[in-house]
Amino acid sequence: MLDAVLAWVHFVAIFAFTGCLFAEVLFYAQRLPAVTLARIARIDIAYGILTVAVVVSGIAHVMYSPKTPAFYVHDVLFWTKIGLFLTLGLFSIPPTVHFIRLRRAGSDAAGSLDIDAGTYRTVRACLVCEVILLLCIPLCAAFIARGYGFAG
Repeated sequence: MLDAVLAWVHFVAIFAFTGCLFAEVLFYAQRLPAVTLARIARIDIAYGILTVAVVVSGIAHVMYSPKTPAFYVHDVLFWTKIGLFLTLGLFSIPPTVHFIRLRRAGSDAAGSLDIDAGTYRTVRACLVCEVILLLCIPLCAAFIARGYGFAG
């Protein structure tokens, strides 16, 4: 029963995390009205909190799963999945820093911010890389569940 509950908590955290990432991709634009920037900032905070929830629930799931932690430690795809998640986390740093800076910058008389093209492209590229990496993680998980990554 504990395994099922931990898996459920992990899945819910992952789905919410994914929703936040896709919301950032959806709302981020080169010209941001103040209300949209405030929304993105709140979403990014939730994204950070959910990142912690994904990690903590994932660790709990590994520790209390019927499969022992040793099952995961020797699985190449498990470490690939962890590496993808860490890389995703690194790609999330520039957008977060950017959103914080934008909030501090303030808006123009119309209540909007114009983002220079180079910065916009960089942040957009980071967000797209996060999505691509995120899409690879469940593939690793599916292979792990079927025993394809076992190296020992």
